[in-house]
Amino acid sequence: MDIKEQIDHNPIHSPCPDMAGCANPKSELTQNSLAIVRQLRQKFRFKTQSQRNQEKSQYKQYLATFRLGGAL
Repeated sequence: MDIKEQIDHNPIHSPCPDMAGCANPKSELTQNSLAIVRQLRQKFRFKTQSQRNQEKSQYKQYLATFRLGGAL
């Protein structure tokens, strides 16, 4: 049996019936939540995964260029 089929048929992976947001999601509430998360990220300077990966890549380039003689 494929793993995807196991996950789809396993009731533990289904949303609970009492989770109102899963039954009828409202796009305006979702957009509002995303905007709040964006504001909090800016306020507390939290970074997204892509921003962290970019910084990590830049740091590795810096090390390779200046400290390790140009080898990655």
